[in-house]
Amino acid sequence: MRFRIFHRTQYLYWTPVRDSYNEVRLRPATDDKSRLEFFLLKVNPPVRLQHFRDNWFNYVHHFELPEPHSQLTIEAQSTINTTNPYLGGMPVGVPFASLKADPHEMDQSFLGDSRYVAISPEVWRLGIDIRDGGDDVFETARGVMHHIYRNWTYAPNTTHAATHMNEVLALKSGVCQDFTHLMIGICRSLGIPARYVSGYLYNGPEAHLRGAQASHAWCEVRVPGRGWFGLDPTNDTLADERHIKIATGRDYHDAAPVSGYFDAPPGATSGLKVDLEVSRIGR
Repeated sequence: MRFRIFHRTQYLYWTPVRDSYNEVRLRPATDDKSRLEFFLLKVNPPVRLQHFRDNWFNYVHHFELPEPHSQLTIEAQSTINTTNPYLGGMPVGVPFASLKADPHEMDQSFLGDSRYVAISPEVWRLGIDIRDGGDDVFETARGVMHHIYRNWTYAPNTTHAATHMNEVLALKSGVCQDFTHLMIGICRSLGIPARYVSGYLYNGPEAHLRGAQASHAWCEVRVPGRGWFGLDPTNDTLADERHIKIATGRDYHDAAPVSGYFDAPPGATSGLKVDLEVSRIGR
């Protein structure tokens, strides 16, 4: 599928702020399943943009804005062509013993606790119950996805960007970011490497997918000998060609589309407005 993406994030400050530093992860990822054809990032007030690759190989733009300003607009435009990672079928048939027999240098980062994910006895017990004696790595991860979809309520505005997985576990509700953190925690408790993916989700004219109105999130698990495969617990679906990957990491903290800080007077407040449009073009 070929998509055109428009993403604008606008911050409004009721009192001027200064010394703003921002990191932006909005450039779609390119791999053997997605080809980036065009990308343009614009910032207002105008700044000098620089970029680097972070620890997870995400493409990160960063900039500083030392002068006082009352608004900040970050606008990204992309054109990308995606292919379904599951065209060759699902990576089934890999037993749990393979997780120990196939060590990978990155796996340890995606097996333990992180800022928004914690592996507690409660989470481990839940994982054991979902696995129910099964020995297929990918099928078990799919079972975790199904369980979250069936037992947690999709409820916008009940959580926020800094909501920890433990809160989601107790609330039994949340949004895509929360369900992704929960799935990551359960998979890691079972020894399955799992990572957070931020990106976009195309919701076609006949689809009814949740989380497509803003930046989306889903989980990827690493199947030994097969690679990383995406699962979307918010919609109980495989992450296919409709899922447009931007960044990956241990959790939201590593893959946030926009993050940063600024210097503001005590008591200063701000507003946030996000506009997103994902349009299918051609075939």
